[in-house]
Amino acid sequence: MVEHLSIGRWNYGQQAENYRVYCRIEFWRTLVRTAVCLIQTNIQAMNLYLDTYMLKFNKLALLSVCMLLNGCTSTELFLVNSLARLGDYTVIEELAYNDHEINRLNLYLPANPKQNSGTVVFFYGGCWGGCLTLDKQNYQFVAQALTAKGYRVIIPDYRHHPEVKFDAMMQDIAQSVIWTHEHIAEYGGDPQRIFLMGHSAGAHMAALLTLNEQYLPADVHISIKGFIGLAGPYDFLPFTEAYQPIIFGPPERYAASQPINYVNGNEAPLLLLFGRNDRTVKPSNVASLKARVQNAGGCVETHEYHDLDHVELLSALTVPFQNQEEVYRDIVDFLNYYSNSPAKCRT
Repeated sequence: MVEHLSIGRWNYGQQAENYRVYCRIEFWRTLVRTAVCLIQTNIQAMNLYLDTYMLKFNKLALLSVCMLLNGCTSTELFLVNSLARLGDYTVIEELAYNDHEINRLNLYLPANPKQNSGTVVFFYGGCWGGCLTLDKQNYQFVAQALTAKGYRVIIPDYRHHPEVKFDAMMQDIAQSVIWTHEHIAEYGGDPQRIFLMGHSAGAHMAALLTLNEQYLPADVHISIKGFIGLAGPYDFLPFTEAYQPIIFGPPERYAASQPINYVNGNEAPLLLLFGRNDRTVKPSNVASLKARVQNAGGCVETHEYHDLDHVELLSALTVPFQNQEEVYRDIVDFLNYYSNSPAKCRT
């Protein structure tokens, strides 16, 4: 069971009405799929909850498909992570990695650390603040999935639009990686084995940290052993949303926001995951970055999931879906391989 060493806080933002409509439409489809997954998943701790909470889990465990990014109540968001709280790990909450009150992170320690395993720093998305405001507490299921495989996990909060522009966001997430490098040894981790991972806008920012060496000190950047991007935008000029020029401006800074512009072939290995049904981030982002890295002689692999969309790709890490989709397996295989600092790319 999870051991909590401190109490976290919750923040939720106003969501767009069209996402609420989508959430209602998706309800019946995900309800049936979730019921099947719950029946097929053999987890002893889950069985303790089935009699009392079955109806809530049927509705909510995989309604994370729309809840995580499409506004619902705080109670529902809490229940989305109920299964994750049954995991066997310790969470240390609200560790300060910089001076601003938002600059806090949660550290998740596995009960059975994997030998030579790395630490995964996960950055959540949300249009850089342009479409919603969630916080690290909503992504506990990501930590559960990775600690179950012996990896330490860090999930930081960071400032976002409209309070700050993009440079300040990058300063925040860069500082969270610096904190990881400086302090993870205190928790049994290896500061030379750090993986960056993100979803959507979080994948974009993590990709920039991986590809643009200017964001991190040299000794920290070299400790990045791999990047995992779920549905990330890496090559998305010209902008298509009204908030994007505000976040990434002025115009002379637009090119600096594109991860593809920093590929040199010497970057850490990249794992790029995307769903064929994604209508939020175009698949061309993955195709462009893959081609650029391959042409430069770097390590990159991509996986396309035919039945998943932008949010379902991340929801595949929730307990009911972990054994139903290949996303979880592909991530763990990548981590296991590159944690050992191999001399060649994985094929």
